Amino acid sequence: RAFDGLLDDEELRLVPLLDMLQHSDEPNIRHATNKGQVDIHARSAITAGSELMNTYNEQLPTWKYFTRFGFVPGKNDVSVRELLQAKDPIFFEARATAEV
Repeated sequence: RAFDGLLDDEELRLVPLLDMLQHSDEPNIRHATNKGQVDIHARSAITAGSELMNTYNEQLPTWKYFTRFGFVPGKNDVSVRELLQAKDPIFFEARATAEV
């Protein structure tokens, strides 16, 4: 996966370490760029052996998480198949019903 906006030139960059981190709505790390490098900092104390958790992109519409990352945040208790079968609004736009 390529990350954009990491440097001032706005080109896409590959950052393999960030791809290895799992998504969380409450991440325990943050990343920032510094002179062409990506620095990762703890948001708070992290216990030894704990998994580093990142947020993938807070600005994406929910449905795009599935097409880019293969999951839908906040829907861990239901499968994507069930969401599609139920025509969940995450994937299907609500259409106005025609008045009779």
